[in-house]
Parts: sequence; C-alpha cells; structure tokens
Amino acid sequence: MAIFNKKTSRYQILLSVLALLGWGATSLVYLPDTYQAFSFLFLMPWVWKDGPRSLPWVAPLLFAYNLVQHLYPKPNLSVDSMLVTTLPGLVTLGLVAWLRERDRRSQRELEDSLRLMQLLEEGSLNISTANDPLELTESAMSSLYNLNIAPHLAFVRFREGKPVVVSARGALERYRGRHLPQQKLSTHASLTDSFTVGNYLEGIPESAGWSTAAVPVSARQKRPLGVVILAREGNKPFQSDEKAIANSLTRVMGAQLGQMEALKQLEDAYDGTLRALGLALEFRDHETQGHTKRVVAWADQLAQDMGLDASMRKFLRWGAYLHDIGKLSISDNILRKPGKLDEEEWEIMKSHVLKGWEMLSRVPFLPQETLEVVRHHHENWDGSGYPDGLKGQDIPILARIFAVVDTFDALYSARPYKRAWKPAEIIEELNRLKGKKLDPNLVDIFVKRITSPSGKEAMEAANPSKSNVRA
Repeated sequence: MAIFNKKTSRYQILLSVLALLGWGATSLVYLPDTYQAFSFLFLMPWVWKDGPRSLPWVAPLLFAYNLVQHLYPKPNLSVDSMLVTTLPGLVTLGLVAWLRERDRRSQRELEDSLRLMQLLEEGSLNISTANDPLELTESAMSSLYNLNIAPHLAFVRFREGKPVVVSARGALERYRGRHLPQQKLSTHASLTDSFTVGNYLEGIPESAGWSTAAVPVSARQKRPLGVVILAREGNKPFQSDEKAIANSLTRVMGAQLGQMEALKQLEDAYDGTLRALGLALEFRDHETQGHTKRVVAWADQLAQDMGLDASMRKFLRWGAYLHDIGKLSISDNILRKPGKLDEEEWEIMKSHVLKGWEMLSRVPFLPQETLEVVRHHHENWDGSGYPDGLKGQDIPILARIFAVVDTFDALYSARPYKRAWKPAEIIEELNRLKGKKLDPNLVDIFVKRITSPSGKEAMEAANPSKSNVRA
C-alpha cells in the first residue's frame, strides 16, 4: 500500500490505534457515549501531515472504532448514535485533509515559481556570458529545454531565403544544419501576425498531430534574427504563459545575439580596413607583394601553438597587417633603391617603425598589443635591435612571435637580390638566430610546426615562387 512507503508510517498508524484504544477504554468506563465523537482528534495529526492520502486508512479506522464502541459491551447500534459519534469526525478530518492539500498546492506552486525563476536567471546568465554566437545559441536552447515547456525545440534562421535549423533539441535534432522541408516562407514570416508555425513543420513525418508554437527572436529595433519553434505531442496547445516564459529567454537571446553579430560585423570591417592598409604598402614595394598575407597566416598558427586566446590572435593579426605601415612615409628613392642603403638612408629606413607607431596611435580602436607589434617587431632577443633596444622577455610576446615568422618569410621568399632559401637552410638559419635575433622557445615551436606533415603542406601551398604574384 502507498501508506507504507515510509517505515515511520507504520509506527504512526500504530500510535494512532493505541491512542484510539486508550481513548475508547477511558470513554467506555468513565465518559458518556457522545464523547466518542472526539476520537477523531487522535487521527488529526496524521491527516494534517499526509492530507487526502491518509483518508483511505483514517476514515475506515475511525468508522470501525465507533462501530466497536457501539457493539460492546452492549449493542447500542442506531443510525442516530452512529451519526452523532462518527459523522463529525469524518467531516472534520475531510476538512483538515482539504486544507492540507490546498497548502501543499500553494507550496508546490511557490516552489515551481522559484525553480522557474532560478532556471530563467541561470539561463540568462549563461546566454550573457557566451563567447561566440554558436555557444550563445546552444546555451539558449539548453536553457529553454530545461524549462520543460516543450520536448522538441528548433531555432530556425533564414539562409538564402530558406529556413535552416541552426540548433535543435528532441525529435527535431536530426534537422540541425538542414533546410526544413517547407521552404515557401519569407524572411519576415517569423514576425508577422499571419505567421503559422505549422508551415515550418509541414513535411516532417513525426510532427503529425503535434501542438506547435513560435517565439520570434529579434535584436534591438525589432530586427528579426529567426524563430524558436516549440513542439509537443498531442493536441495540447501552448498557453500564453508558457509562450511568455519562453519569450523571456528569447528576448535575452536576441539582444545578445544581435549585439554579438553587430560586433562581429564591426570587427570584420576593422579587419578588412586594416588589411587594405597593409596591402597598400605592397603596391608601393613590389618586392614584398604577398608578404602580408603569408606572415598573417604563419603568425596566427604560431600564436595557436602558443595557446593564445582569440583576442590576442586578433591583435596579432592586426599588427601583422600594419607592421610596415610606417614605410608609407619613406620616400621611393630609399624604399625602392636597388642597391645597398648608406648609413643615413638606413637610419631613415629604420624610422618606419616609430612613424608607423605614431600614425596608428591616433586610431582609437587599435589596442596596445597591436601597436607593440608595429613598434617592436625589429627588436632582437639579445638587445641589439631597434628602436628601443629591448631585450629578452622585455620584448612584447606578440612582437616576438611576429619577428620569427617575418624572418622566416624573408628567407623563404625570392627577391631580385636573393633566391628563396630551401627549408633545410631556413631551419639552420633560424636555429643560428636563436638567442640572438629571435626568442629561442618560439623558434623551437615554429620549427616543429613547419617540419610537421601539415606544416610542410602549408609551406608548399604558400610557396611564393609558385604564385602569380611577384614576390
């Protein structure tokens, strides 16, 4: 029986029975029969504790007790006497059970509300702390799924005018990354009053008989980003409060996703602008065409091997684009001089790092790490470099990384005054420069990279001598 699901329940019933027997013996010897009506008091604690669940054993026990009282020691069984002694107790116990159930229901509702608030708070926090759009989307979908509003979820965005499932849970998981069967919807369907989510799921076999709802995901200024589909089996329409709960998370999702995408577009614009500035120099200095693209790629790979995060790699990439931007201030008769520079010309040439640093210091969005690459990429590990004569660990890490790949590309590229060095010669020269011009640890990591199978393939693909671009 359900009442014996806990060991203590048996002792509670036993205690109640003993109390009833004691009360019965006392009332039988000393008290009038009408006092039997108060026997329910001994059962009230258990009814208050268990509510309606206790009535299946409490009510029969009370009835049996009163029946025995009327049959012993002399039969006095009448309808009126049974009503007087039994009915008040049963009514009272039933009322107590109802009150207890009401309290339990209120307590459950309060607990559910607190749990819901906690899940919403945790979900909003996870969404807000996501590092990229993919992590943000997955966090939002997991948070929605944990709310238990719908067992089947799909976040749909439009790609080339067609609805694509970006993320999903439940039975819709198999459509992740795929176009949905129904592709007749416009990109604005998710925000129109006439939008019906059934059109999205049309053609999905398992969706027959499902109840569905759609919650739009929008950035600020109501810019549509997509729609979250809620689905569950059976004819159980989603209520307004359920959609409101889901919408509370999708609002956070839309705001964060929209902001993240806007920042990504802005960073892409920055990246493209800085890359164009770097390439502008290559149109002046024909000897270095293709150099920027190559050193950016190698620098990023070395930064990954060093375990640098995405932000630092971005700052390094920007520094690689702009490292020689100061050469725009160098006259052509020096920059493009075919022979060796004299001492005065060399001093002017060396000034390009400071001129580049001064130019870029006026750009407000460029971080210090990028400016350090521009200023210090000609510093040497032994302190013999320029412009500040920094030594060892005093040279910023991004500048040290770039110095390795810049030296490598200078050796690997053919110039009018030199041939392209062979890989074995390059490795020998890099090892010779360890502790002198270059950071020894970085040289070891980079040599390991370029001598690996993937590194050899990358070198072959990036070989300037096989490019149509003059190196």
